[in-house]
Amino acid sequence: MQDKTVKLLFVDDDPVTCSVIRRSFENCKDTPRFACHVFQSAVQCLQEFETRGADLVLTDLRMPEMSGFELLSKIRSIDAEVPVLVMTGYSSVENAVEAMKRGATDFLKKPFDFEELLLLIKRNLESARLRDENQLLKKRVRSQTGHFGMIGKSKAMKAVFEQLEKLTEVNCNVIITGESGTGKELVARALHDYSPRHEAPFVVIDCGALTESLLESELFGHEKGAFTGAVQRKRGLMEQASGGTLFLDEISNISDAMQMKLMRAIESQAVTRVGGTQEIPIELRIISASNRDLAQLVSQGKFRHDFYHRLNVVTIHLPSLAERRDDIPLLIDAFVREFSRQYQREISGFDSESLKYLLDRKWPGNIRELRNTVERCVILADSAQLTVKDLVSPAAGSNDEKSGFDPKNWQDAEELPSLERLEEKYINYVLEIADGKKTLAADILGIDKTTLWRKLRKYQNKS
Repeated sequence: MQDKTVKLLFVDDDPVTCSVIRRSFENCKDTPRFACHVFQSAVQCLQEFETRGADLVLTDLRMPEMSGFELLSKIRSIDAEVPVLVMTGYSSVENAVEAMKRGATDFLKKPFDFEELLLLIKRNLESARLRDENQLLKKRVRSQTGHFGMIGKSKAMKAVFEQLEKLTEVNCNVIITGESGTGKELVARALHDYSPRHEAPFVVIDCGALTESLLESELFGHEKGAFTGAVQRKRGLMEQASGGTLFLDEISNISDAMQMKLMRAIESQAVTRVGGTQEIPIELRIISASNRDLAQLVSQGKFRHDFYHRLNVVTIHLPSLAERRDDIPLLIDAFVREFSRQYQREISGFDSESLKYLLDRKWPGNIRELRNTVERCVILADSAQLTVKDLVSPAAGSNDEKSGFDPKNWQDAEELPSLERLEEKYINYVLEIADGKKTLAADILGIDKTTLWRKLRKYQNKS
């Protein structure tokens, strides 16, 4: 700030105040150097700001033609960050409080002396400087730790990072699509952590893991006695996330009725607890995720088009691991280092043969499956360098050793299983491939998680 002339805009309809302020800044020998443009009209001040901008604006609140409140609103529509200080008389402190709610940076009581004004200006300029430095630091951290804490140099991931860069300083709703295991929650967290909401809550709910009634209670909360088991009042997740971000994972699994309720809450920015009558105001950003094509579901009549368009301001599509094979060596190296530290193992990495084996795998479970594979190998390794033996050994969970699911083993009709038994064996086989992750297994099988749970309970009851 020392070498820069700071441009100030000062507006007050009192000509005496304007004259005093002009002379005071002209005679000021303090640093930084100030260029103060004085106006008796808020309209003229706004024209100057629209044309040439400013580093800081000082405005009275009560003025003819255009009030300070109106000027503040118009400046904020142009620049959300520039410091705007309001001046008010002792009898109108409530106006200053209202101005702060509308976006003013600070306020000053009249009458004031020039030294007091100068101190307030310097303090707000320093706050703006620190804010700008913090934003720059965040960008540097991104480049040093991978893009937003994620790993990738493939063309597909560079496109994702470019989208994230554009979305960090805005609060629009976002839909994240992509296969299971591609890192949708990681992207959602990045959108929150690098946004103006980063200090507010980030709340996650898996929409596919709960029944409709439980989901409603979790999202909206409930009053004591609203239903059997509701022994006390509970704040819903939308209420808890107010001011921050709500991440709705697997949004395609919710019913039409729940879509309506959610859409109403998002539009009104208010929720009513189950069993309650009072509307509770909320203010939050919605990030949704799905491993299914929501636009296609809309066209098929399986997802509400009005709800979809409420959520879908911007869509980010995450590529599968098969679409970003250039990133596999980078991911493997990062996972080896992570789990070597976590489990205190001295593992140098995979040899060339095992690396080729990993590169050639199809990875239906995407990054999640790759990460689990590397973790398992690090835990069970017999030497510092991982080999194909570590990948294909029964202990390491080779697909070739799983479940005995191989129709070629059934040599005659007497050995052929029933269709139900075949389904059970195949589901268990997929569960082993998915390392017991039921959401991933359901995705591979092409069924929802509720159906998978129902089938597993049926098999368990038969045994």
